[in-house]
Amino acid sequence: MSEAPPTAVFDPLAHPPKLNIGCGWDKRPGYLNVDFQDFHEPDLVADARDLSVLPSGRYTDIVAQDVLEHLEREEVDPALTEWSRLLAVGGRLVLRVPDIIGVARVMADLDTVDEQRKLIQNLYGTQAYTGDYHHAGFTELTLRHSLHQVGLQVVEMVRKDEWMFDCVAEKVVDPGRFEPGPLPFMRLCDHDQPGGTIRVVPDDASSVDRVMSSVANRVPAGPRQSARKVWRPIRRQLAKRGLV
Repeated sequence: MSEAPPTAVFDPLAHPPKLNIGCGWDKRPGYLNVDFQDFHEPDLVADARDLSVLPSGRYTDIVAQDVLEHLEREEVDPALTEWSRLLAVGGRLVLRVPDIIGVARVMADLDTVDEQRKLIQNLYGTQAYTGDYHHAGFTELTLRHSLHQVGLQVVEMVRKDEWMFDCVAEKVVDPGRFEPGPLPFMRLCDHDQPGGTIRVVPDDASSVDRVMSSVANRVPAGPRQSARKVWRPIRRQLAKRGLV
């Protein structure tokens, strides 16, 4: 009887010191692409929560886009601990996760069933197959705190498509005390944004004046507000009053 061929031993040092965790079909050149689904044909089939096959402190860049929300809430911080272990000091973790407050802001401006259902699917996953269920969501405060707890300092955080965070965090030697500082993405109402203005309407104002002022209170200062977002609440409120 012939012997079975020896199983190949994975050698992490044969790959670049960059990781793309939960890569799916987004396999990136110059990265070790990791996914738990073998049909994606990653460089390494492994669970994002347990990457013990990889050495500590080797990696300069880790990308984990649209990954953390697929983990159960109690698994998020352990996964971040594992990813922090892999990073060299000064290395960066690039995340994309759902922003719960951002979802609420967008949902308030969607006025069709199809639009709202599409956003709900984005929030909870397609649920079409194992692994494509979302179990966790984030706010700016909870994300910053979780990263700080594992030795990662946020260096950039922006909203992506108004309902997700693109976040870059850097591995530091000593994160110090958690002091989140200003939290601009924690505000639900537009008029609470820095630079916004709350307008007061006299009691004897016309219905149209009241509608326009109410909408103006929700529009932030600056050029980034789209015409679509401005018009939708105007149309809804005018329609309620029989003015259109």
